[in-house]
Amino acid sequence: MNIEQRLQCITEQQRAYIQGTVEFVNDEWVFFDEEEEEALLLEEMTEGKIELFRYGQWLHGYLRENGTVDTGIGILPLQTGDRVRFHKRFSYAYQQWLAALPDHTFFQFVQWLNKLGFSLYDCLYCYNGLLFAKYTGVNFIIYDNTELISNVQHYYERGNTYKDHFEITFNNGERFICTQFG
Repeated sequence: MNIEQRLQCITEQQRAYIQGTVEFVNDEWVFFDEEEEEALLLEEMTEGKIELFRYGQWLHGYLRENGTVDTGIGILPLQTGDRVRFHKRFSYAYQQWLAALPDHTFFQFVQWLNKLGFSLYDCLYCYNGLLFAKYTGVNFIIYDNTELISNVQHYYERGNTYKDHFEITFNNGERFICTQFG
């Protein structure tokens, strides 16, 4: 299963979106990020996919150059003050790390991470040794859920057998170990 298929199989992850409002300023659509309190050009926020809050629900669509959103069932013009959101993007190293996990390990890791109060989208940094064709090693992934910061250490072996061992340490000193998924 590829990463897009895997993400469709799991429950909605907390903090998976960048959300804010739009405003038409100087002939350009500007996105105001609610969380970061930053203003950015709307076209820089997305590769086309956008969700627009209308009629009491989030409508999935594609942003068009003329300030409209094509939802597949109609084209809606953006209006100043509209609420929009985008899926957060994973860094290349993190996305490749997630994709390299066997399916059963991926799903169990997500469940474990969620149980500890973190989302896949809380990732701040990922060192992925697998990108360097190492068959044994440790990957480091740092997460921040706004309440705690955690460091996941993923010890792995690749070759004839796949072995995955995870440890997580929180900034409050708590530590958990999962010896083997799968």
